[in-house]
Amino acid sequence: MRIGIVGLGYVGLTLAIAAAARGMEVYGTDINPSIKDSLRHDRAHFYEPGLDALIAEHNRKNFHCVESFPTDEPFDAFVITVGTPLKPGTHEPNFDHIRQALASVWGRGEAA
Repeated sequence: MRIGIVGLGYVGLTLAIAAAARGMEVYGTDINPSIKDSLRHDRAHFYEPGLDALIAEHNRKNFHCVESFPTDEPFDAFVITVGTPLKPGTHEPNFDHIRQALASVWGRGEAA
């Protein structure tokens, strides 16, 4: 199974590595450069017991931190794990992060 994960924060990265540890081919992306830098050094940007060892085991093998998703083979699923903050002064969700994540999956400036 080949999956893509948009957003490699606490939820996205732990999901990505758990899926890779189960034998799935996982591609993950994030807009935060410090997250990508941590992964280049085989470590998470937060503490979770055992996670760094799993990252080191699967990174660049069946887990890939990428700028954009490869288009040479189809994906079975995409998971979006980005924040949904509230609009200032309201209780309404701001879906801008989700729209940006969708655009990154389809590689366009707007969501499909």
